[in-house]
Amino acid sequence: MDTLLQIISQGLVLGGVYALMALALAIVYSVTHQLNFAHGDLMVVGMYLAFWGMHALGVDPYVAIVVIAPLMFIAGFLLFRIVFAPMLSAPHLVVIQVTLALSFIVQSALLLIFTSNFQTVHTVLSGKILRFGPVMLAAAPVLAFVASIVLALAAYYVIRHTEFGKRVLAVAEDRQAAALAGVNVVLVQASVFAAAVAVMGIAGPLVAPMMVLQPSAGLHLTLISFIVFILGGANNYLGTLVAGLIIGLSESLSSLYMRPPELAPAVPYLIFIVFLLVRPKGVLERAS
Repeated sequence: MDTLLQIISQGLVLGGVYALMALALAIVYSVTHQLNFAHGDLMVVGMYLAFWGMHALGVDPYVAIVVIAPLMFIAGFLLFRIVFAPMLSAPHLVVIQVTLALSFIVQSALLLIFTSNFQTVHTVLSGKILRFGPVMLAAAPVLAFVASIVLALAAYYVIRHTEFGKRVLAVAEDRQAAALAGVNVVLVQASVFAAAVAVMGIAGPLVAPMMVLQPSAGLHLTLISFIVFILGGANNYLGTLVAGLIIGLSESLSSLYMRPPELAPAVPYLIFIVFLLVRPKGVLERAS
């Protein structure tokens, strides 16, 4: 029972991180109606920036977030204006091809700079254990989970209770009507995209101590983000959180109980297929 509680707790922590990634993807999709297939790679960039700061400058990855997040916000803003803005009216297939190309460019750049060797990131919390009754959890994943929930709640508050959030909702509802009402649609889209990239700049250093870094890790993160995004119901932010927890729990439980264990990575994709068949509109939508 203690082992099961441990695995469930780890699954919830992992699910919270997945939900944050998918939430950033969902907010961008709501205002651009386009999907970014380099989404996970941008998070890997944040991880490697934390790794570089730790080894080259001796800065703890958690402290480095103060610099990494603003840098990635600026990079995201420029990336949107240069790459994504010209594609907003392009067919979805064109966007998929361009963002996949961006993914390969990021992976190749990371490979050239950091080589293909696996890397690890250490923080002040590395090796620290937190005890919750019979459950013991590493401190770094717990911090990542708490930060994910805080960021998700902050995003919800901004969207629902601020003037900028009203503009985001207006653009998400009808871009043309928002423009006629005086909303700078392109600026809102660029700001949302940049904020999503900045969130990856926060999530990357938080998650880096939990993973082994490699330049190709972005593909898996992108696929998981898409799965959570679709299971959550596209623009259903609460559904995205629930879907993230489901996928996180499925990964943790399958790693313990699946036989042979080599099949465990396929479980999230199997769950995804089942939900598409029985509840295609998302985990919180009523079945038709």
